[in-house]
Amino acid sequence: MFYKIPESLPAELEELDSYIARYQSGEIDAATLKVRRVPFGCYEQRQDGTYMVRIRTTGGALTPRQLQTIAEISARYGNPAIHITTRQEFQIHDVALENILPVMRALLLVGLAARGGGNTVRNVLVSPDAGVGLDEVFDPSPYAFALTSRLIAEPDSWLLPRKYKIAFSNSAADSSYAEFNDLGFVAQIRNGEKGFRVYVAGGLGTKPEVGNLLHEFIPAEDVYIVATAIKRLFDRHGNRKNRHAARLRFLWKTLGRERFIELYEEFLQHVRRENPAPLDMEETPQTSTRPAFAPEQDNSPEFEQWKKSYVERQKQPGLVSVLVPVFLGNLRNDYAIRLAIFLEPFGNYVVRATFGQNLRLRNIPENYLANVFHLVSELTDLASAPRLIGNFIACTGADTCKLGICLSKGALGATAEKLASSTFDLNSIPNFRLNLSGCPNTCGQHMLADLGFYGNVGRKEQQMFPAYMIVAGADIGEGKARLARPIDRVSARDLPVFVEETLKLWLEKKDSYPSFAAYIDGEGTQDIRAIAERFRNIPTYSEAPRYYSDWGALNTFSLVGKGVGECSAGLFDLIEVDLKSARELREEYRIGDQPLPETLYAITLRSARALLITRGIEAPTDSAVFDNFRKHFIEAGLINERFHPVLFAAQQKDFAALSLLEDEVFSLLESVETLYRSMDNSLRFAAETSK
Repeated sequence: MFYKIPESLPAELEELDSYIARYQSGEIDAATLKVRRVPFGCYEQRQDGTYMVRIRTTGGALTPRQLQTIAEISARYGNPAIHITTRQEFQIHDVALENILPVMRALLLVGLAARGGGNTVRNVLVSPDAGVGLDEVFDPSPYAFALTSRLIAEPDSWLLPRKYKIAFSNSAADSSYAEFNDLGFVAQIRNGEKGFRVYVAGGLGTKPEVGNLLHEFIPAEDVYIVATAIKRLFDRHGNRKNRHAARLRFLWKTLGRERFIELYEEFLQHVRRENPAPLDMEETPQTSTRPAFAPEQDNSPEFEQWKKSYVERQKQPGLVSVLVPVFLGNLRNDYAIRLAIFLEPFGNYVVRATFGQNLRLRNIPENYLANVFHLVSELTDLASAPRLIGNFIACTGADTCKLGICLSKGALGATAEKLASSTFDLNSIPNFRLNLSGCPNTCGQHMLADLGFYGNVGRKEQQMFPAYMIVAGADIGEGKARLARPIDRVSARDLPVFVEETLKLWLEKKDSYPSFAAYIDGEGTQDIRAIAERFRNIPTYSEAPRYYSDWGALNTFSLVGKGVGECSAGLFDLIEVDLKSARELREEYRIGDQPLPETLYAITLRSARALLITRGIEAPTDSAVFDNFRKHFIEAGLINERFHPVLFAAQQKDFAALSLLEDEVFSLLESVETLYRSMDNSLRFAAETSK
């Protein structure tokens, strides 16, 4: 509906199914399977044996039928709720390995795919009010949908140095955070022509950056050309070897602005010469079908307050948009199904996910608002809560993420409960951004918050306790974009009271400042540090054990279970798994009382296979491994031709000959490791770059 499924996807799913079967039979290891499943949006959770499937939904757009199907799939194969992410996607959690393919095939039946995790073109963002916003320049949604369809059909979109994130904003307010993505388009009209201002090399993560202006204006029809040129530049020059320096913003810093632009212009001209076909654009109508059921009436004060907090007029006369708050982005499956069934009579263009992990209903006839209110009031207690609480953001944190340090959802839940019981006029600050991340990675968008937090570890008398670093004062919008600034730290247990006291002070002073960012530039930083100072000295473990357990945790805080995240699984995993295995086999052979010649065969196979993936080769048989290694490495002059006898003996499975070539087997492994160490960030070897 909103993007086209690539024709290759069904066959690719069959291939993934075969890898899962080979893993379950013990034929391949977990690392090999990981490299295959992560690009399909399938990640292992913190609990071994459970997986999350992330669904691509460009701009957060879904039909009611698609929403219902996701919830039904989750109810059958996952946990009791679907999860809405801060990048306008939907996730199904707690999926067993054997159910991954049934989930993906069921999604495919309604035009949805999970393809797009790891080092790939990620979900393309769009302003949640695109097409209906009163102040938008024009609706960029059709460009985002068409660009998605084109990019996900291209093979070079799936093996990039790192993730490639794109966003489209419908105005200079930059409500899709275009300036904080790898590539951002902001709608403009110049001399009557639709187009975009373009930003590049922004991003969040552990070292966030505001994007850099790439084009003051491009015609709208150049969107694909620009996105492809950046993709190819990234593919060719990005840092593949060090995933911590692999994002596009690091390439910008490494090359410098002048060289980056120079290379970009070269790729841009090359793409133009290819004369690609125009994007296959389809307009997304912003109209509504009148349902058969009758409009309801409601004159209650609660209904009036709800309208003030959660309803916005559209530029289409008689139609409105409604924010449906979904606390922490977790929408119960049965609630999602009820909502989808209710919405279906209004048409296909009525649901989008927001960056606040909520749902935004659109194209609702104004006289049906009471119907919406009555349903939403049954589905969530937040219908009567201040909008600020409904907009709170937290990533999944240590509940399921292997990178998580703190239980960010529990901390935010405790904070919401604290504020809900306060007497503050929170309705006077409906758009205040309060965001939590469970670790320094910015999945909870803490660096885009008015007041943000990210998970940290404190220590009192050698006893660890969960804590949060405090950041504040981000600003969004063209010409003023900036990230939140580091301020101080607070223990997880004190965070709810800290937030309460900070907001109380802001409510007292907000009339003196045009924004919270301006307050931080003024006296806000000093105020927040003074509040944090009051919570500096926490009690010892013997005095108050609860400080040493996280919100919602049953046990004392520890880092057990924290591991390497899968969001950057890539080529180097496969290479390093093979080389590590070969080294272990070598040591096993050397210390064995009766060394097995089969071990020499296994070492030779792993040595020959390790670097084939740098040439885009996945050999289907052992014999093909040896043939391709001979062709691409020995005959190419990268590995000494003296190893021909070793390869021949291995290919013939002549174990007696291999036993006589024991030292050469070990030397082959050493030569492959030496070549690997000479590899640069673009998977080229020193011997190649010197030619």
